[in-house]
Amino acid sequence: MSSVATSTTEPFPSSTSFDSSKVNPGPLGGIVFLLLTIAVVLLLFSFNRHIKKVNFQQDDSEQ
Repeated sequence: MSSVATSTTEPFPSSTSFDSSKVNPGPLGGIVFLLLTIAVVLLLFSFNRHIKKVNFQQDDSEQ
């Protein structure tokens, strides 16, 4: 246990081990983003269609 604690001198990895130019979403990230966008647009159309069907008139006895 003490050998593990003494072998690591830094609590966090150094910033030089992370190359930000190699990090990207890739094709899978683009596909997921496209599918989510299509799903949101379809939900908005469906929501709009259902809202148009709702009757908002109140009865006179409820007032």
